[in-house]
Amino acid sequence: MINFFRRIRRKLADDNMPLKYARYAIGEIILVVIGILIALQINNWNVEREAVIREKNYVQSIYQDLKRDLRNIESNIEKLSSQYTNSIKVLKTLEFKETVALDSVTLATDIGWKLTQIIPIERKENTWDGLKVKGTETFIFGDSLKVLLNDFYGAFDLNIERFNQLPKKVREELRLLTGKCHDYSSVKGVFENGIDFYGGYSPQLRYCILSNGKTLELIGAISLSCIVNIGLQKELKKELEAVITYMENQFIFLPKKT
Repeated sequence: MINFFRRIRRKLADDNMPLKYARYAIGEIILVVIGILIALQINNWNVEREAVIREKNYVQSIYQDLKRDLRNIESNIEKLSSQYTNSIKVLKTLEFKETVALDSVTLATDIGWKLTQIIPIERKENTWDGLKVKGTETFIFGDSLKVLLNDFYGAFDLNIERFNQLPKKVREELRLLTGKCHDYSSVKGVFENGIDFYGGYSPQLRYCILSNGKTLELIGAISLSCIVNIGLQKELKKELEAVITYMENQFIFLPKKT
């Protein structure tokens, strides 16, 4: 194309020899300017195309992170609900043995493992965290999505921090206090008469657990923490589902709910 313009320019310049070199110089300048403008436009197109591809990849990656977080939160709710159910069962067994009698193995398992199990309320570093560290989230996403993501992950991190401050420590303390009551030989060593069997309901085991006055308090605290954290996790789930729904409606390349 540039060669075509140059042939036209030379022909026009040859028709008037005194102005030949002036026209030639002006023509060269115009051609250079046109070439620069074309190159800049092509470069802008490439930059815009790469930005669109990059944004699409980021959106898809963030979407997958959110879906993973949703599965983890649902798992947390299920585990906390199970732990709450076990805490109520244990409290009834310890306080009202005549109406709710558990064999000693079940009771030891419920307290020694199910109640003291640490629910892993946590999250891994993700795409959104990486973008914020780089400072690139500002120009890639619209304000609405940024607010939704920042609000959700801010609430998630706060929930993790609160859980680690008290409920996790309560479970660890209960495990230490009742640890000696979960082993046959340890329980046998506590009482002079020993234990005839460990598989049936054992009053000795119950007495061992209740011998520490703080045991029921800790089990009650675990029960209460389960209720509180189930509520918090459900609120997080609701907020997370709103973010996912927004992204599915905003970006046509994301899968839609069926």
